[in-house]
Amino acid sequence: MDVLKLLEVLVEFDTVNDPEGGKFPDPGVVDFVEGVLNGLGVKTKVLVSHGYRSVVGVIGSGEPRVLLLAHLDVVPFVRSEWRFDPLRLTVEGDLAYGRGTLDDKGNVAAVLRALEDLVSIDRGTVIVAFTTDEEVGGENGARVVRDYLLNNGLRPNYVINADGQSMVIINRRRAIFNARVRSKSVKTLVSGRRETVRFQLDYKVVPPYHAAYFISGVDSHPVIALAQYVWLNNAYVVNIRGGFVKSNVTPTWVEADVVVPCSDCPRQEVDAGLTNLVKALLPLTRFVPKVKAQSVYGVTATPNVYRFVGDYHEFVINVRAMTDDARAIEEAMVEALREDFQGIEVKVEGEGGGGYLYTPRDSRLVKLAGEVLGELGVEARVVEMAGASDARYFSPLGIETIDFGPIGGNAHGPNEYVSLRSLEVTSRFYSLLVRRLLSS
Repeated sequence: MDVLKLLEVLVEFDTVNDPEGGKFPDPGVVDFVEGVLNGLGVKTKVLVSHGYRSVVGVIGSGEPRVLLLAHLDVVPFVRSEWRFDPLRLTVEGDLAYGRGTLDDKGNVAAVLRALEDLVSIDRGTVIVAFTTDEEVGGENGARVVRDYLLNNGLRPNYVINADGQSMVIINRRRAIFNARVRSKSVKTLVSGRRETVRFQLDYKVVPPYHAAYFISGVDSHPVIALAQYVWLNNAYVVNIRGGFVKSNVTPTWVEADVVVPCSDCPRQEVDAGLTNLVKALLPLTRFVPKVKAQSVYGVTATPNVYRFVGDYHEFVINVRAMTDDARAIEEAMVEALREDFQGIEVKVEGEGGGGYLYTPRDSRLVKLAGEVLGELGVEARVVEMAGASDARYFSPLGIETIDFGPIGGNAHGPNEYVSLRSLEVTSRFYSLLVRRLLSS
C-alpha cells in the first residue's frame, strides 16, 4: 500500500468541519477508508451520531487489545493565504502540502499502511477507528467509538492516538474550554478623532495558527493587542473585523474603527458595550484558575472569534488548562471581571472528553514506544504537547494512552505540510509498537 497515494486521495476529500459556518466533512471519506479496510480483510462497523460518521475495524480477538485511533476531519482554511490548492496534494521534494497532511490525514495514511502488517496477528486484538469530528470536540466521534467499544466487550488496554507531530511520544495534553463572553450593544456619542487601527499576529519562533500553540510572552495576539491599545488610549470602539475562523484557530489580523477622545473634536457615534467588552479581554486572557496538574504551557486563553448576535457583541475565548472543571474556569473568569467590569456575561463550556491526557512516563506503553523509536533510529522524547486530542476520551478511564505523529508544520494554518519520509517511519512505528504490545 502506497502511503503517498493514500494521502493524495484523502486530501482531495473536503472534510472541513465547521458547524457554525454550516460546513461538515464529506461523508464519502468514510466510505473510502472503509473500502480500504475491507480490502485488507478487516471487518468494519460504521457508527453515526448527529450526522457524523466513524468507522471501526477489528482484527483478532481476546486480550490485550490495542486501539489505533485517527481523525479525518480538518479545520477551515482561507484559500488566498495558501501557495497551493489546499484540497489537492502538492509534493515538493520530501514535503507534501495540503489541508490535513499533518493534522491528521497523514496519520490516517500511516495507520492504514501499518494495518497491512497487522492483519496477520495471531494473538490479541487490534482495533482501528477513524472519526470525523475531532476538530469540534469529538463528542460525536471518539466518544461514540469509546462507548461502542465499552458496550461490546472491546475495552482497549492501550490506545495509540495517531494525532500528533514531530515523532515524539506525547503523554500529556491540556483540556479545552470555550468561554463565551458577551456585552449588549450600547450606542452613544463622544467627542473624538476617528481612526482605523490594525494589528497582526506576531510571533518569534513559529506561527501559532493552532490556538493551542500560542505562548504568552513569545507570541502577540492581534485581538489582545487591540484590547491593550483601547485601554491605554482610553479609546472607544465603533466596530471590529478580522480573520476570524473558529475558536481553536488564532486570527492572523484584526482591524477596528475607534474614536480617541479629544475636547475640540466632533461628536462621533461609538459602541460603549463593545468598548467595555474589548477592554475586558485583558483580564479575561490573564485569569488564574485552579488546576489539577501542572503543565509546561500553563494556562492560555485566546480570543479567537468575534461576532455580533442580536443586540450582543460576543467573543469566544479558547482556554487551555490542566483541569476538567469548567465551573472553576468560569468562576475564575467572573472574579477577574468583578472589580472593573459590569454587564459582561461569561459562560464556559468544556469541549468534549471531560478530561486531559496523562499517562506516566514509567507506564508500559510509554516505555515500549521509546524502545521502538530507538530501534527505528529516532530519538525517544516524551513530551507534553500543547494541543488537545481525542485521547481525552480514553485516558480518564485509566487506559494507557499516547499521541504520536509524523514530522511536519503549519497545522491549522496556511501551507500545512508533512514529511513523506517521516510518514513511512511513523507507519512502521505503529506496526512495531502494536506487535510489541500484543506480544506479552
